[in-house]
Amino acid sequence: MDANILQCYIDAGQVASQVLREAVKYASHKVDVPVLELAQIAEARIIELGGQVAFPCNISINEIASHYTPPVNDSLKLQKGDVVKIDVGAHIDGYIADTAATVEISTNKHTKLIGASKKALRNAISMTCAGTNTKDIGKVIESTINEMGFSPIYDLTGHSLKQYSLHANVNIPNYAASFGNTLLAGNVIAIEPFATYGKGTTRNGDAYIFSLNKRFEKHIHNESNMHSKSLLGDIYKQYRYLPFARRWLEDIVDSNIDNYVATGDIIAYPVLHEISGGIVSQFEHTVIVDESGCIVTT
Repeated sequence: MDANILQCYIDAGQVASQVLREAVKYASHKVDVPVLELAQIAEARIIELGGQVAFPCNISINEIASHYTPPVNDSLKLQKGDVVKIDVGAHIDGYIADTAATVEISTNKHTKLIGASKKALRNAISMTCAGTNTKDIGKVIESTINEMGFSPIYDLTGHSLKQYSLHANVNIPNYAASFGNTLLAGNVIAIEPFATYGKGTTRNGDAYIFSLNKRFEKHIHNESNMHSKSLLGDIYKQYRYLPFARRWLEDIVDSNIDNYVATGDIIAYPVLHEISGGIVSQFEHTVIVDESGCIVTT
């Protein structure tokens, strides 16, 4: 890997990990923390530390596994006993760090569940190196979570990362899949085990996170198309193909994105609820694969 690119990944990881630590501390210091406030503080802090926001801060509570970011005027607050997944992403010149942790607010009833995803992540990282097949990582994640009495979330995966691409072409399953990819030195991947009391699959809710469809690229150099798709052009200039929140578009006049979702120009990422209502925990690190192991950037 080019030294400058490596440094971007390392710097992004330092920013993301510091922001995650601060967000977890802020969330757990008292009850009634407004979720919107927490997300906005985390996103602003990434910029203060010299990074750029790679995706909206996800704050997914209890049976929500992922993809919840608060909308404008959200009144939701963290309550005693909530199991809260905080997922943050930072980038430097498009090179991304993605990291997450789970905190229980003012109680300790779900310590074992939280520990299951944390231990699964630790075990997965310990076996990751060039030549490892992703299905074997999934097997270790699943067995670790099962041994502790829980189920993984089968339809959520870790993922490879590339410049300005949060979900690149390699998935890291959270179970013993029948398929996989062999990791190569220089691959950058996010490993994110989810553990639950529930059945381990998800259902879709409303969407608050979106991204520009990469097929929009053909319009970039065509001024007439760009003019007729002003919202898409503004999104590309600000975020390229990285995810964004609807609440980030308040300053754009043409901010009704639903028509673009309907035409497929914008991709919606619905909130994912554990299908049986089981509480979910998550931990995540970004790593750079090398010959003898991996570098944890976060």
